[in-house]
Amino acid sequence: MGNIYQFILILSLMLYTSLETIGQTYDRFGLEGQYGFIIPHALDLRNISTSNPYGVQLSYSRLNTSKESWKVCNCFYYLGLQVAIHDFGNADILGQSNSLSGFFEPILGTGKSWEFSLKSGIGFTYLTRVYDAETNPENLFFSSPLSFLIFLQPSFNYRISEQLDVNLSFVYNHISNGGQRQPNRGINYPMVGLGVSYVVERTTLPEYETDHTLKKWAPYLDVFGTNRKTGVGDERKYLWGTSAGAYYRFFPISGLGGGLEMYHDQSLSGETVNFKNGFIAAPYASHHFIFGRFMFSQRFAYYLQNPDDYADHAFYQRYILQYGIWQNLQLGIGLKVHGHVAENIDLRLGYTF
Repeated sequence: MGNIYQFILILSLMLYTSLETIGQTYDRFGLEGQYGFIIPHALDLRNISTSNPYGVQLSYSRLNTSKESWKVCNCFYYLGLQVAIHDFGNADILGQSNSLSGFFEPILGTGKSWEFSLKSGIGFTYLTRVYDAETNPENLFFSSPLSFLIFLQPSFNYRISEQLDVNLSFVYNHISNGGQRQPNRGINYPMVGLGVSYVVERTTLPEYETDHTLKKWAPYLDVFGTNRKTGVGDERKYLWGTSAGAYYRFFPISGLGGGLEMYHDQSLSGETVNFKNGFIAAPYASHHFIFGRFMFSQRFAYYLQNPDDYADHAFYQRYILQYGIWQNLQLGIGLKVHGHVAENIDLRLGYTF
């Protein structure tokens, strides 16, 4: 589970650094009920995907109105924590998810009495029912009681008084253990939420001018690493790699690009440590959400070179969250996925030229 702890630690450092600004703030408390469905992303998962998850979400967040805080993403944003209890509607096989998450929620649009925001976050979840070959063989979604939750949640908030808002949201949840234990098909369950928020001493948001001198083209270089099980007991070996690419910023917060990543996975090399057996090369196309110091990128990669019998897939995805820690230097975390199945989590360092 070490990679998951690294994943959460880096996100926590990003959020903490962003809070280190001086300015007027206001706090917000939220309560939301949620209801949804499970996506059966494979044929053998259909029989256990017929139930409807439901639950409740409690949150606390803070918004800082200073210009230094605004520069982090060229927008105002909430930073916060939330607790969620989700019952999967199948007590015997799937049980419940009890999660604690940190989130980043930029405000994308505002009106006189409304606000549209996009919350994204990650955290730990404790699962009450997991796979067991003898007692629960049908649950192929997850096999580790302690796993992690990633979610994306667009929300529409409407002000009904100076301190009270009502909100309607759509949330896409993904739970996985990051390939730490098998089976790990991962569960994806969208939900609709309806809730209320209480704002303590709401303040008017000032107007700041967007920086229009941002570079259009941005070449970059990343190095990354993690460790993976070899398939021999609990033995783990390292994976090291690098990627080089560039993106073009079409809008202040969005860009398209591509590149090439190459890495060596020692867990695939065999006992003789054959370099070729562990070498992977993959060109990729990418999309980038750019919020000042924060950047969330999605890569769609093709296996140009991969070890024999390594994967049945020709493509994979990689989701990367990075934060600018100093000038052009970024610290980040990445998640590699085949379809809806998470393979591993990595720690990475990037440089933008």
